[in-house]
Amino acid sequence: MSILKLVEADSKFKYELKKVPGAERLTLCLQCGTCSADCPVAKRTEKFRPRLIAKLAILGFKDKLFSSGVLWLCTGCYTCSERCPQKVKPTEIIAALRRICIRRGNIPQHYRKMIEFISKMGRLHEVSEFENEMRADMGLPPVPEANAEAARCIISKTELDKIIGVVLTKGGE
Repeated sequence: MSILKLVEADSKFKYELKKVPGAERLTLCLQCGTCSADCPVAKRTEKFRPRLIAKLAILGFKDKLFSSGVLWLCTGCYTCSERCPQKVKPTEIIAALRRICIRRGNIPQHYRKMIEFISKMGRLHEVSEFENEMRADMGLPPVPEANAEAARCIISKTELDKIIGVVLTKGGE
């Protein structure tokens, strides 16, 4: 962990964050560490600690949070939220921080690529004949056709295309 300088902190950031749905209970965090102790991601990398994310957010080190990439490691399993004695909901705080990142145009490249692919294909991957044959063998119906137009409409209406700089195109264009 690098040394943090309080002059780089935005003391009002916690109030901004608490206005985002899911992060209302941020300042109730006791820093007990229960969230980090059971987190499956924290067990695999020292970079990710829900407790530390909450602490940095409370102190106002938003630039550190937004530039480190650590927010994008959360799998959204809610283990931390289930264990939190204060019902702080660290998973939702991380999701709220991600939403702020996205609004600022700070989104990892692989997420941009996913949005581009969804806008073209209507889903994250093409479904092959083989996959539908396997489904048929298991008594399942074929995967329905993807609705790329609906996906582009959602991306456009939420202005995600403008935020991340994606030009919405039809498949193959």
